[in-house]
Amino acid sequence: MPTKPAGARDFAAIRRYGLAHVIGAAVVLTAGIGLVTFQFMRDRESHIATAKAWNIQGPPCPALTAAEFGAKRYTALKTFDYDGTAIGRTAGDASCSDVRDAGGKGLGTDKVCQFTSPATLTVTSKAGSWFFVPGAGQPASLIIHRDMPRCVMASNFTLKTE
Repeated sequence: MPTKPAGARDFAAIRRYGLAHVIGAAVVLTAGIGLVTFQFMRDRESHIATAKAWNIQGPPCPALTAAEFGAKRYTALKTFDYDGTAIGRTAGDASCSDVRDAGGKGLGTDKVCQFTSPATLTVTSKAGSWFFVPGAGQPASLIIHRDMPRCVMASNFTLKTE
């Protein structure tokens, strides 16, 4: 019986991978990539349709500084949290949705909120605070891209479309 010198390794105990293991791993990897690609392409059409439906165009809302907003004694008592962004309004109703950027083709997500007649809008996010005054009876929409809001004086949202 041969003896091994002290400190020698026993390489016979190492598990060897055969051709079947390599082929199996390639099949599983290919199937996984195919499934992820299929899901991405299927969801892409839905994201594009959502982006088209929530693409609100209109003139910009009048914006105020915090000091101007407070000096005019405007309020936004109806406040809600939307994914870490506090959005306030004086009146009316709101409808919000996550919309993929770049017309639904991007990987990032924008927050879009439409309002029936908010009178005033406030947005507080990690990037700061903003104050908008579209006016009473005027519909408005907020598009929040990377925590930076943009307000337009237009909305497709009514209580009838909800």
